[in-house]
Amino acid sequence: MSIIVEVKNIKKVYSSKAEVLEVLKGLNFKVRKGEHLCLLGRSGSGKTTTLNIIAGIDKPTSGSIKINEQEITTLNRDKLAELRLKTMGYIFQEFHLLNHLTALENIMVPLIIYGVKEDEAQERAYELLNLVGIQEKANNFVEELSTGQKQRIAVARAIANKPKLLIADEPTGTLDSESSDAIMQLLTKISEEQDMTMIFTTHDPYVARNATRVLVLHEGLISELKVNPSKIDYGVLEEVYNL
Repeated sequence: MSIIVEVKNIKKVYSSKAEVLEVLKGLNFKVRKGEHLCLLGRSGSGKTTTLNIIAGIDKPTSGSIKINEQEITTLNRDKLAELRLKTMGYIFQEFHLLNHLTALENIMVPLIIYGVKEDEAQERAYELLNLVGIQEKANNFVEELSTGQKQRIAVARAIANKPKLLIADEPTGTLDSESSDAIMQLLTKISEEQDMTMIFTTHDPYVARNATRVLVLHEGLISELKVNPSKIDYGVLEEVYNL
């Protein structure tokens, strides 16, 4: 099975006059085509930093990131933006929806940037609203949507350009358990139907059970769980990794 993402000896250090903080201490892992990989760890463990480095939003202090065998740490800002637009979909923890636009218009944004004609972008956005189950909210502004509805809009926007790699940062972090289950089922269904590889983060072992493989991020290093994700023992993880 082909490798979509290769992370090799990634380190991330933040320095100030007061201290030097080593967030990532040499991460090594690969993500295969079609995987649903979960990065599991407590808040502050470096999960978002890792995703941002994979997406080219942040740069590592040292190490290598390859997306489809292309080294991205040496790419300039424009090339990275192009890579994200054509290859990746990113669901941010805080949604990052545009409040002055409607649900429909938020989904149209990446399509328009990609060069899709406005009428075609609108048609695709309606299709995506239907896919995530809130087509009736097309003309609602962001402030008129519930948290769960905002998350569904974020999902629709992330997959608008049919990316091969879907990245989701704590996609259920702000949701109740019922909405959390619904979003994870939706993400799993979409990624399988549209042949997407997915990397998502969570601090919740229950959410991690939706993955095909789980890596625990703890004290700047990665440990792979050698168990079926559906059989993760919350008690053991809490004791070992202080989740």
